[in-house]
Amino acid sequence: MKVAIIGAGNGGIVAAADLTEKGHEVILYHSKSALKDPHPNIIDGNVSFKGKLIHFHQYTQDPKLAVSEADVIMTCLPTNILLEIFKEIGPHLKDGQMIYINGASSMFSILIHQYLKEIRPELEVYIGESMSLTYAARYDYTANEAEVILYSEHNLFSAYPAAHTKIMLEKLNTMYDCFVPAINIMEPALNNGNPESHPAPAILNTGFIDNHGDEFYLYKDGVTEHTIKVIEEIDVERQQICKALGFDAVDKSERSIRSKYFEEGASLQEQYNTSPILKDLLGPTHLENRYIVEDVTNGLMLWKSIAEAVDVTTPTIDSIVHLTRLMLEEEYFKDPLTLERLGLDAGKDLNGQV
Repeated sequence: MKVAIIGAGNGGIVAAADLTEKGHEVILYHSKSALKDPHPNIIDGNVSFKGKLIHFHQYTQDPKLAVSEADVIMTCLPTNILLEIFKEIGPHLKDGQMIYINGASSMFSILIHQYLKEIRPELEVYIGESMSLTYAARYDYTANEAEVILYSEHNLFSAYPAAHTKIMLEKLNTMYDCFVPAINIMEPALNNGNPESHPAPAILNTGFIDNHGDEFYLYKDGVTEHTIKVIEEIDVERQQICKALGFDAVDKSERSIRSKYFEEGASLQEQYNTSPILKDLLGPTHLENRYIVEDVTNGLMLWKSIAEAVDVTTPTIDSIVHLTRLMLEEEYFKDPLTLERLGLDAGKDLNGQV
């Protein structure tokens, strides 16, 4: 297929190499507003991958060229910049195209759907998102080497609306073999592992991050015998929300084992501390990092909003949100993802709306 990859960061560049190797025609789009330029070889369409030089179809900063002929438009970007990106590519989309948000699920497909209906009400496209990025990926800017550390497994996927999930997976399954159809778009968002893994151990290690951020490793240093208790309690609250909505309530350890991020036979703390995929990831090096800002405003605050609608109490989630708001400037919390922002009526059946 023709695939437009939106975002030339680690995930996007690795995806360009991987999907090209699989036989797809890939255009990699890098916004002119991006803070960092890619490696010069990427501009020529070249990247080292699995010991050989891969040449993907094209690199571009022209949004029309990137998406106008694509079968699938796949974003590999943090959610907090997606709306700005769709202001660039939205005018050039065509009927029948599929938009796949490949990253940590936060029901953001709803906002993109609403935005496209505002600017182009006649446009008919498909849109959906997965529970997490399809890769654990790394790109070495100096060597121009892309590496897949892990291909995700059991990655929940839903379209918005959910009636389109089967249609989307018929195409997306030719790109990846990891997808499991979700009941609706809330289920991937409530199984996104980042909000339970990142904010609590980061906030509880604020002193060290403030003074020695460049030496902080969240997974092997920040997850301790004490902070793990907070993560576990957030996971309990998340499972209660899932149960209230009729979703499978699978705990953090089991979910991470089946997706291959954790190994069996150890405690949850040990699984975090020793994960070959996660343990050597540096950071967050400061509190304004997306591990905290994004995973609170687009993660924990979304979960809290859903919990309130289904009468589940979340005192631990509430406490981490409260502490984060105390420590960071209020500007970071001006427009968090909540049911209200998504246009969902908390007084009605949530499953019936998505």
